[in-house]
Amino acid sequence: MNRGMILKISGLIAVAIFIFVSLGFVSSEREKIACNSLQVVFNDPYQFVTSNAVKELVHGSVKGLSGSLMDTIDSELIEEKIEELAWIKNAEVFKGYGQSDSIRFVGGLKIYLEQEVPVLRVVDGADGYYLNSFGKKIPFSLTHTMNVPVFTGAVSDSLVQKDLLRFVDVISQDAFLSSLFQQVDVQNDGELVLVPRVGDHLIMFGKIENMEKKFRNLQAVYKKGMNNGKWNKYKSITLKYENQVVCTLK
Repeated sequence: MNRGMILKISGLIAVAIFIFVSLGFVSSEREKIACNSLQVVFNDPYQFVTSNAVKELVHGSVKGLSGSLMDTIDSELIEEKIEELAWIKNAEVFKGYGQSDSIRFVGGLKIYLEQEVPVLRVVDGADGYYLNSFGKKIPFSLTHTMNVPVFTGAVSDSLVQKDLLRFVDVISQDAFLSSLFQQVDVQNDGELVLVPRVGDHLIMFGKIENMEKKFRNLQAVYKKGMNNGKWNKYKSITLKYENQVVCTLK
């Protein structure tokens, strides 16, 4: 075996020994590393709950978190505690290690949060709540208000599950309908009255059946009958009758 090959093999052995020793050193050191930082990262552009509130919850769930050995911290427990918050859909906790200088190692937790996505808002006087696309109720937040359709009046849980979630889903997929109105009042008989963003008229939508056809008729009225911005000529637009749209003048 020539000298060059011997040196190459010797070099590889030396590197292998260095890696083995380093890994052993890092592993032994990790057992002594304490947690000295906590970072909260939101995956969404909005915050129903503040990072400080999440940090307080974590510190309350893990007594003496700052200074605790990293290997003793239960990440799954922290995730479960955070996910008990009504606004949080999913929480992921990661442990991180680094060096504060050439000698000391430090540890920290990084928490990634995915929040619920409301699709509608129910308002009943001073009370109310949001709903996600599966009908889960989400309480109002003091830190953020979501711009979603607002429902008032006789909003029951059964009506939400049966009709309103599908109603909102259809609206959300159409740019014109999404921009047309913001509030929907639910009558005691289950009929809907839509309040447009522009004009003083009301849209008497009726019940949910034939919803797609009613929306097509409504768009036709706005594009043909109100194409000159004559919003204030009408008192109401009624869609609930079969095969006809009734526009009532003031």
